[in-house]
Amino acid sequence: MTTSITVNTDVKNKKYFCYEIYKNLGVWSQNGKLGYNPCSFFNGYIKTSSDFKISEVWNSPEHNQLKKCVENDIPISGCQACYDSEADGIKSRRQGAKELYEEFHNDTTLDLSSPQGLDYSVGNLCNLKCVICGPKNSSQWVSDYQQLFPGKSTELFRYKKYQQLEIDDHDLLQNLKSVHFHGGGEPLLSDNHVNLLLKIQEVKGLSDVRVFYNTNGTQIVSDKILQLWEKCKLIELYFSIDDLGPRFDYQRTNARWADVESNLTWFYKHMPHNHMFNISCTWGYLNFFYLDEMYDWWRENFSSNRYKDPTNLIFQKALGTFSLDHLSLPSHQVIGNKFQNYTQLQSLLNSIEVNDRSHADFWKNISNLDRIRKTDFRTLNLDWSKLIS
Repeated sequence: MTTSITVNTDVKNKKYFCYEIYKNLGVWSQNGKLGYNPCSFFNGYIKTSSDFKISEVWNSPEHNQLKKCVENDIPISGCQACYDSEADGIKSRRQGAKELYEEFHNDTTLDLSSPQGLDYSVGNLCNLKCVICGPKNSSQWVSDYQQLFPGKSTELFRYKKYQQLEIDDHDLLQNLKSVHFHGGGEPLLSDNHVNLLLKIQEVKGLSDVRVFYNTNGTQIVSDKILQLWEKCKLIELYFSIDDLGPRFDYQRTNARWADVESNLTWFYKHMPHNHMFNISCTWGYLNFFYLDEMYDWWRENFSSNRYKDPTNLIFQKALGTFSLDHLSLPSHQVIGNKFQNYTQLQSLLNSIEVNDRSHADFWKNISNLDRIRKTDFRTLNLDWSKLIS
């Protein structure tokens, strides 16, 4: 049950306060193992287990330590992605959570016996092997990983349907107001998301539940799922689209841009009234030079749903190998001229350090992947490649 108290306004005004730490729990299930964190943007786990122990995690010293950090104005390393986004003028998950609970749910209760929000990832089952991904989050990546790293075990990355753990905790389900289905994997490929929504419907109904999906856009859904979605308070679809045409096909390996565009049209026509769309664009080495084309496509083709609710275009910085952190001054200036009419893109450019450091690590990694996939990033992205060679 939910325990309500007067909102602690002092905590809410702390520099590193985030509603997700107090109201949400991320659960990652893969082959019989579970990892927990405050949300899907958090880097790392605060706790792991072999079966669902929501109450033990929610009341654990590890979870309470995050709250102590907030109360003492101590930054949390796992939350750095949000801190960086906000420093660059980009809306963060933390800011989105503030809107979700203060403006949409109108519920700012902080002292809860179980989470009101759930980020839920069940396994790495996926039909794509996106360049920015890896075997931890995509079952399709396993064979490439074996070629890149011969001799390394891939057992942990092999999707095993019957080892994916599902939630059946009525106390938890009773309190949920927000559910976020996300990667690893493609959530619309399996029936895990349907099973969870049906359980919530059985326990309490769906009329006050807002549901989010991160999807690669390659899957449409059945009439049964559309009918289930219509019972929810709101369905938000976040389509992961980083580029257009042949560059999209390269980056989202196994997908075809024409098919995804067709699926977007299908969703536009068939979604129930209680929905919103978002385009989630991960930017970095693979696509930065072409973000103005991405922006123009969004503005001209997918800036709203059929009810004229706006579609958000959300830019998220790539992590690791494909994170673009520096450019030479000449390259910076070329892109500045290209982006001069795009305020949002100028903000991204301004977040990139100007120096003459090499891009050798990127080229080494992309060349190795091109070799085993028989693809060619440099030829496909010729103008951009010249700027970062």
